Amino acid sequence: MRSSLVAALLLSGSAFAGESKYASAAAAACTELKSELSRSAKEQGLAIDEAEIGTHTSEQATVVATSIAGFDKVPAAEYAKGVDAAFVYIDSEEAGIPAGNYRVSIRANPEDIKVGKYKAIASLIDKDGKEVAQRATVIETFPSAVKSARYGSPMSVGIQQHTINDWNLTRFRKTIIVVIVHSWGVTVIDLFGTDYSSYYGF
Repeated sequence: MRSSLVAALLLSGSAFAGESKYASAAAAACTELKSELSRSAKEQGLAIDEAEIGTHTSEQATVVATSIAGFDKVPAAEYAKGVDAAFVYIDSEEAGIPAGNYRVSIRANPEDIKVGKYKAIASLIDKDGKEVAQRATVIETFPSAVKSARYGSPMSVGIQQHTINDWNLTRFRKTIIVVIVHSWGVTVIDLFGTDYSSYYGF
């Protein structure tokens, strides 16, 4: 009985060790993805928020994203001219664009910009300055700046995967969004070309 118990404990220990190695490998992969995004940004002469780089890896996609440095200080009115908001790496067939790094520039119609939620368009621009795709974007502008302590930092960047059903409920499709939260608002960029505005009550 004692030897069986020892064997069971050893097997359990091996399993935990395996999980630890997997976690370490995953962490190393995330670190490499973040480092690669930083290198690519420097090659393109872009200053990014390296502390807020987020990663998403799955069978469907690999996405790495962060905001452009200083984006949190740009007033909402500038969306009418176009604002460089994020720098992303996308590798996914469902995204419908070549795998690579993209600068994300967001613009909104002047008449749509307001306190509250409104639609905008994000242009994905490659290293040669070519617009490769446009993506639906939702912006929420707060009435006044929110203290950064609410989020733990002046800006927070997150990547989320969602499954959305179409209106006739015949199929479901997945989408990946980049969410940028800062003191004066929230910006939600859909990377797969799904109009996500209905989720926000439009």
